Amino acid sequence: MKMNQWIRAARTHAQLTQTQLGELLGVSKGNVSAWENGHHEASVDQINKIAEITNFSEGLSLSIATAGRQDGGVWVGWPFEEIDQNKIRSLSRDSVITLQAAILIAAGQVGLDVKKNI
Repeated sequence: MKMNQWIRAARTHAQLTQTQLGELLGVSKGNVSAWENGHHEASVDQINKIAEITNFSEGLSLSIATAGRQDGGVWVGWPFEEIDQNKIRSLSRDSVITLQAAILIAAGQVGLDVKKNI
């Protein structure tokens, strides 16, 4: 499920209007509408707040990278030498969401855009 579809599903699951969800998030109805129509993406913090407000966490595709070190232009293996991929794969959905947020924040701080192009 794409992010815009997930936001709409979460909002309707909680039986909230766009205006109501916007008020709970501290944004306008227009922001919620833009997210749901795919014109803008909500931040990771906003997604986490939506999940908390609506008690909805199913269906949002959260992929953990399995690509690794580049060798001759081809990615092979796990890229993080000090991180056990089995421990990452065994995380709960909530922990994956938290970890993904941390990765996005850390990547942004070094000027790296790691978001998928959807």
